[in-house]
Amino acid sequence: MNISLLNQMICEGYVAVQKHPEHSLYIYNYTPKAQFDRVWNECTLACRGLIMDKEHNIIARPFRKFFNLGELEDQTLPQGEFEVYEKMDGSLGILYWAGDTPLIATRGSFTSVQAEEANRILHSDYAHCLDKLDRSKTYLFEIIYPENRIVVDYGKKRELVLLAIVDTETGREQALEALGFPLAKHYRGLKDLQALKLLEEENREGFVVKFQNGFRVKVKFEEYQRLHFLMNQVSSITIWEKLKEEQDLSDILEDVPDEFYNWVKTTRNRLLAAYQAIEQQAKTDFKVLASRKETALYFNTCRYPHVMFKMLEGKSCAVSIWRLLRPEYEKPFASMMKDRGMDE
Repeated sequence: MNISLLNQMICEGYVAVQKHPEHSLYIYNYTPKAQFDRVWNECTLACRGLIMDKEHNIIARPFRKFFNLGELEDQTLPQGEFEVYEKMDGSLGILYWAGDTPLIATRGSFTSVQAEEANRILHSDYAHCLDKLDRSKTYLFEIIYPENRIVVDYGKKRELVLLAIVDTETGREQALEALGFPLAKHYRGLKDLQALKLLEEENREGFVVKFQNGFRVKVKFEEYQRLHFLMNQVSSITIWEKLKEEQDLSDILEDVPDEFYNWVKTTRNRLLAAYQAIEQQAKTDFKVLASRKETALYFNTCRYPHVMFKMLEGKSCAVSIWRLLRPEYEKPFASMMKDRGMDE
């Protein structure tokens, strides 16, 4: 690791660093700014959940940043054969050692919700696998559990799917062996790289293509990308804005998972019920007294004076009510935390 370049990237906001809450360990991750500005160099590419100690010794070495097929204009693919695996739709888990204890971090955090759940799964469901782990290796997993759903529905599965085993010192990948963990589906016999985009599968994210030298690219299915975009764009604020503007919700409900539809419907109904409750309360409290001054003083003792003033003026009170109802920002699937997308 070029430490001078690393410090420069941190200072310029292209790499974020987080210290472990108990140990002298640090996790380094490229930032959204690096993605937006497309600042890709040996440091930002390597800092995808890279864990080092205070002397900058590498403790856990994750995948280097890899891109979608055709995403980079100057993307040059290695020659030769490649393997194709299912791209899992969860969070990347990076196994490291804190003293004698194996733990899992996500791409940017030792303490994210996903990391904490991964450690519970590791030390309960896979406790029998721990004595098979080699401390000189970095084990990389996909963290799958229902509350961490992004788009693909894995049902009730709570798994750590082993993706790769990396020699921590050299960065060379080792032969993948299950060790008691599930493995991502391996698609054998696929030889046409460009044709992979046409092999759409329902309820799947796509493929990861791994070349013999370890270089990887992603191939995401079009339907997954559509749903992922939709779910990242729609929030409680989106629904509130559409209701406020009296717009139809059908454009965000077409061909989406049932859970997503139900969340939108529940959020809409909750907002409409609150609207009706405010409107009804204002109508119940509404009365005009002998003078405008007395009426204004009375309105100000009520719960919704701004709504009642609109009624007094004979104007629509809809805007005033919707302003009162602006919800807290919330997205489908409550576990979509701030680092969602950073942990893919």
